[in-house]
Amino acid sequence: MAWLIGWGFLDVFLRYRFLDKMLGARFRYAYVWFWIGNFVYGQMNARFSLAVTVGENLLYLCGCGFLLNVFLFHGSAVKKAFFTLWIYCAAELVANGLLIFFHGMAVADGRRGCSETEMDILGITACMIQYLMMEILQRKLYLLKRDFTDKNAVSLLCVIVFNYAAVSKITDLYSGISDWPGETALAAAVPCSLIAFGGAALHVYVLVKLEAGLLERLAGQQYQLMGRHLETVKEQYELTMKMRHDIRNHGLCLAQLLSDGKIEEASDYLEQLNIQIEQGKPAVQTGSAFADALLNPKYRRAREQGIDIRVSMKAPEKEQIAPVDLCCLLANALDNAVEACGRRSGKDKGAGWIRLKAGAHGNYWIMEIQNSIFTPVICQDGKYMSSKRNQACGTGIKNIKTIVERYEGVLDIQCDSYFSLSVMLALPPAAKKKPPAS
Repeated sequence: MAWLIGWGFLDVFLRYRFLDKMLGARFRYAYVWFWIGNFVYGQMNARFSLAVTVGENLLYLCGCGFLLNVFLFHGSAVKKAFFTLWIYCAAELVANGLLIFFHGMAVADGRRGCSETEMDILGITACMIQYLMMEILQRKLYLLKRDFTDKNAVSLLCVIVFNYAAVSKITDLYSGISDWPGETALAAAVPCSLIAFGGAALHVYVLVKLEAGLLERLAGQQYQLMGRHLETVKEQYELTMKMRHDIRNHGLCLAQLLSDGKIEEASDYLEQLNIQIEQGKPAVQTGSAFADALLNPKYRRAREQGIDIRVSMKAPEKEQIAPVDLCCLLANALDNAVEACGRRSGKDKGAGWIRLKAGAHGNYWIMEIQNSIFTPVICQDGKYMSSKRNQACGTGIKNIKTIVERYEGVLDIQCDSYFSLSVMLALPPAAKKKPPAS
């Protein structure tokens, strides 16, 4: 009895640890509530026999577990449904595969079914394999969990449901296995058991392929981001080399003006030279090389269009918000603002204005971008309509929403006499930098 209680605590702890790493707990003592919830709906089923068959028990556990996870963990309902179903279905797939094989061995040995000891071993083995699969899932998706979308969760849910339905049908075929001849029972049990384990292996395989797809997509985004960064660095390098090439001529010119006593002309010349040097400096410095590489070209182009743009931003650490996500957020927000300023008519005076402010406030990174508008922004059913097509939200806003959902943040859009977009993202603790070696 004592070992069963200890096993129950271990099972609840490992499931909670997995969900906490993949979704994140919403409360400080969420584990206590998670254990109480599991105990309550487990005891209710034991006392009132709410779920009798294997299928009913799975539906009961998944339903109660999903409701508990909705209350205790972060993330969308689709992701919570996926992880809940994955945990319980993985265990059932392994248990069914073992049950078929053990039962076939028992019938081949002349018995009508598995002994109580064999059933205990079967249950423990199934749980251990389940924990191993949970560890594989956690390791594969932990670093990429923010890129794991609801669409990915839905596609994997379909695989899980199909696998479980197929293996359950195979298991049902063994309802009368005790009456089969021993050799026939064992011969049929082996391939059917392998099919069940193949379903469990497919669970892991689709996760490996999903990780590869996410990494490929992130690599493409990183490549584009690096290309923009290198382009800006190249521009800065060419400007620096040009200034170094001309600096001797500038020095000779200043020396000649001073030797001729033309102090005022030398002062004017030096002032013009300082202006050129200042223009060569990056207009935007955020603390992130990637954000600077993205923002500076857009800042200069906006200035060239006559837009009054001002940027005051402190970028978060790359361990807190991935550079790809940060640049995607900034690029889409700034592109939309520049595009809105470019929709002025001939009667409008000026090219509009843009104000971008961003920085950390406590445990949150907040970005606010405001811009002037020259055409009315249409809002239907609380959704802003794209100016380029008759549908809610353009691609830019959709991309911003995707980033915000990935970091479980808040997006607020306001439009009155000007357009305002605010984003608040929760910041995980930044990694502590090691002191330099002495």
